[in-house]
Amino acid sequence: MRLLLSFIAIFASISLLQLSSGAIGPLDVLSGAAEGFSNTQIGILGSSHFLGFFVGCWWAPRLMGTVGHSRAFSTFAVFGAIGAIAHPLLIDPTAWAFMRILTGLCVAGCYTVIEAWMQAKLTNSNRGRVMAS
Repeated sequence: MRLLLSFIAIFASISLLQLSSGAIGPLDVLSGAAEGFSNTQIGILGSSHFLGFFVGCWWAPRLMGTVGHSRAFSTFAVFGAIGAIAHPLLIDPTAWAFMRILTGLCVAGCYTVIEAWMQAKLTNSNRGRVMAS
């Protein structure tokens, strides 16, 4: 039962992460257009997310191996939130690109930590089976 509750918590966090990361992309485009950013600058914002995602896929396992699953996940979640919340504070395409790199890095980090945590919790005896209470 304890394992089931922890999986419910992790699936809830995955859902919230996907909702938030999926919403920030279109909001950046619309906000950037409203602020007068050029099409090139708006395109760089979208590319910046994937640059951060690439770096996050490389860096997340190293951080997780150093500090553990829980601390790595909370670090990525905090910095991702900071990157998303800081957009209205600095209306500058370069600053937004760095924030998008930060949020992309954090999304990849959270996904990596979640996947590694699930791999660590599941064994061959309970993998692929429905858990009964």
